[in-house]
Formats: sequence, C-alpha cells, structure tokens
Amino acid sequence: MKILLVEDNPGDARLFEELVRDIPGQPYAVTTVGSLANAALSLAGQDVVFLDLSLPDAHGLGTLTSMLALARQTPIVVLTGNVDEQVAIDAVKAGAQDYVIKAEITPSLIAKTARYAVERKLADENARRLAKADAAAHRARFMSTVTAAITASFDLDVTLAEVAKLLVPLLAEVAMIDVVRDGNGGASDTSAVRVAQAATTEHISTLLAAAAHRDTSRKADPRSPVVVAMRERRTLHLTGVNAVELDQAYGDIASIVNVSSILVTPLVARERVVGAISYLRCEGGQFSHDTRVLAEEVAERIALGIDNATLYAAAQRAIRGRDELLAVVSHDLRNPLNIVTLALQMIEREPETLQAALPRAKRGVDRMQRLIEDLLDVARIDSGTLRVDAVPLEVAGVIDDALEQHRALAATKRITLLREVAHDVRDAQADRHRLGQAIANLVGNALKFTPPGGSIRLGAEERGAHVVMWIADTGPGIPPEHVAHIFDRFWQPEQRRDGVGLGLAIVKGIVDAHGGSIEVESPPGAGTTFRIVLPMSTTTSKPALA
Repeated sequence: MKILLVEDNPGDARLFEELVRDIPGQPYAVTTVGSLANAALSLAGQDVVFLDLSLPDAHGLGTLTSMLALARQTPIVVLTGNVDEQVAIDAVKAGAQDYVIKAEITPSLIAKTARYAVERKLADENARRLAKADAAAHRARFMSTVTAAITASFDLDVTLAEVAKLLVPLLAEVAMIDVVRDGNGGASDTSAVRVAQAATTEHISTLLAAAAHRDTSRKADPRSPVVVAMRERRTLHLTGVNAVELDQAYGDIASIVNVSSILVTPLVARERVVGAISYLRCEGGQFSHDTRVLAEEVAERIALGIDNATLYAAAQRAIRGRDELLAVVSHDLRNPLNIVTLALQMIEREPETLQAALPRAKRGVDRMQRLIEDLLDVARIDSGTLRVDAVPLEVAGVIDDALEQHRALAATKRITLLREVAHDVRDAQADRHRLGQAIANLVGNALKFTPPGGSIRLGAEERGAHVVMWIADTGPGIPPEHVAHIFDRFWQPEQRRDGVGLGLAIVKGIVDAHGGSIEVESPPGAGTTFRIVLPMSTTTSKPALA
C-alpha cells in the first residue's frame, strides 16, 4: 500500500516511517513531503494520505479543505496532537476518513487505520454510485411517465393537464404550462396562453385557476419571464422575486403563495417556440443545477409532444380541407354544369332555341370559371405563391371601378351605393387587379346581406402611414360567435348556403400578401364594416387641393 505522509516536522516524519517499516506482513511504501504544495505534486498513485494539519503553507481545517480538493479519490487520515483532538473530530466531519493522535501511534494502528480508510472510501464511492444509479433510474422512470402522458392523446388540453400534475412536487411546488396559440411560433411571438397548471395542494390549484381566469392579459407583458424565455429561447432562473413583478407576470400569485424562486424553460421544437413551462418554488426553496437540467429535458419531451399534436391537427385540417374541396367541386360545379348540359340538349332537340339557350349556357360557364379561379386563388394563398405587383395606386379609382361594377345589381336590389373617398387621400402601395378583386368580393358579399332600401358605403382615408378603405353595409350584422370564422375557407353559417365560402378567405389572403391587415366591425343588428388597411406609397405626394 502506498502512503503519502504530509508532515513538516522531521522527527515526527522519521518516527512514522520507522513504525511503518515495523508493520508485519503486507509491505507499505511511504512518500514523505513537508508542504501542501509538494503533496499536490506527489498525489498520483497514492492509496492513502496521512495529513498533519499544521504545515508551512496551510493550517487547521483549511489544510484538509485544500487537500480534499486535490485528492478527490484518495482517502485522508488526519494526524493530530493530544490538544488538537477536537480539531481532528471536526476534520472527520468535514470529509477526512479518520484521525490518529501522534502520541498513540503504533505500527498496527497505522496499518489498521490505513486499511479502514481505504475500505471506507471505497464503500462511500460505492454508495454514491448506487445512489447515482438509483437517481438515474428514478429520473428515467419519471421521463418515461412524462413521455407517456404527453403522447397519450393529441388533445393538448387533456395531455398537458396530466403532464402538469406530474411536475409537482418533484420539480417545484407550482408548475404552469403556456402554449402558443394562433401564432407563428417565432421567437417574438407573445401569444402564449395558460393551458395547464398544477400545485402541491388542491387549494392552491383552485386559487391559481381563479387568478388566471380573472386576468390572462398580463402574460403578454414583454417583461414577463414567459415572454422573455420564449423570445430569447433560454431557461430563466429568477431568485428574490419581487411580488409586484410576479403579479405582472402570473396574475395574483404573490397573494396566494410565497414564491422565492422561478424557473422558466422555453418549449422549442423544430426551431419553433411552442410555449414555456414556469416552475415556482415557495417558502425559500431554490432550484438546484440537477433540477434545472431535468426541467430542460422535460421541456424537450413536452415540446416534441406539442409539436406532434400540432402536426396532427394540421393534417386533420388538411384532410377536412380536401373533403370540403371535393364537396365544393362535386356540388357547386355540378349545378352550372347541369345548366350547360340542359342548354345543349335543348339546342340539340330544338335548334330554333339556340338564341335562348346560349346565354343560359354562357352564364353556367362563367359561374364555373369564377369558381375555378377562386379555387386556384385559394391554392396560391395556401402555398404562398399569390402574385402581388404592388405599385403606387390611386385608391379612389379602384373604389370607382367597384361602384361601377356593382351599380346595376345594386339598383336591381334597390340598394344605394355611396362613395365617401377623402379628396386628399394619398396613394396606396398595391396591386390594382388584386385589390380590385378584394373590394369586389366585399361589395358582392355586402349586396347579399343588405336588405332592399339599404345602403352600402365605399370610402377611403389616411391613417398614419397607411391608407384605409372601407365597405360598410346596413345589413343585419354578423353574430359575435361567427366573426372568428368568417375568413375561414368554405365556411358559411349553417342557415345559409348561397355560395362556396371562399370570397372572404381570398380577401384576407390578398390583403396579407400586400403586407396589410383587414378589420371587421359588426355590432349586432347595426350592419357590418370591413376595413382594408394597406401601406401608403412613399413615392407619391399628397394630391393638390381642388
């Protein structure tokens, strides 16, 4: 057995070496150094260290602390005098394997102490390895449970609620999951909403649910840990949390639980931010490094589950879209096709009906052509290939074209068309054909819903660096529950089926392609106003006053 003796007293060192030579049986080799610095150079290959706490370059328990840092795998036995026994006991508590009093040292004591020190060190290492293995097994079981929960269903509201329950109390006293909804998943997306939360007690869970219900808007605060973690795509660890800042980020939580530390892990899948998980420790609790690593691994699994559920939902929407498209093609193309077929049969049987049948057939062909063009436009919008050639465009001319195009139909329905274009409105940066198509769709939609004797107003004005065009009717308005769906393709209220349901979807696609936005205002029973907001052209000056 190789012994490193760290002793600066030459007499004590010689005595120790002589006693080692007197040990019967197993041979021992002693290397003696007189300072901590020399001990560091001689540690390699040693089985045990006998350490005097009083050295030229170290003294007291600081000597042991330094040696423990140097000899992580080598057991240390402290050498001490009679009056320093308490110091030796403290050294054992600090990490030494044992101690011997110099005045009582014997060959057998050295042998026994060295052997026991090595055995205890091995036992400690084995215990640590077993504990580490147990912890790894527990961690693996936990991750397996989380994975099973997040993949149990594609219904995120159900799966995330179950996952949140698994995160407490192992990771924290409170866990909250926010998911990006109706956003693009970019780093700057702040549209995450709370979908699940759990706490160590049912009472706290109930209070948190009530607080979240009272106020969900504050989570969009750009200073919120959730928003920062998603924007910067990094884990946040906040300690000494200020109650006011906490309330701004998570509602009235500070008044419910005594939060001492927050850990927020972003949920990132396929380079897309899909949400974040917030962990709250209470009553002075803090997050360890191991907890943070585990929380980040959990975030990876949950983000993958959310992404899979999102992809599944997109696939289901695509299937529904395909089915809707087939239904549209089979239903809405069949009617005009039947008209053309009947007209041709009439001409075949009675050639003299040619003059009467041809206009009917032409209307059927025109209707099929419009439907095919709408379907192609929707396909271009979905694929991002809708072509827009934006140039400085006088919006008054586009509105005048729409008025002229629909004047005859409006007169037939006894609906008044009104022009309200500001005389000094600047040009918009737009594609004349596509913008005219969008306005025509909105006017045609307004004509469907405006009763006889009503009116439709077309106007334009400036709003900052944008030009706003509006189409306002005096129809019955849109029910509030329908507003969120009016731009969905193929969507129409169940009580109506007088079109394909592509017009407003195409309008929104055209406006989006221009980098603009569309607004809807529809008070119940007071008509509907659509506003198209487009960038103002920067290459044209304000029209001169007449």
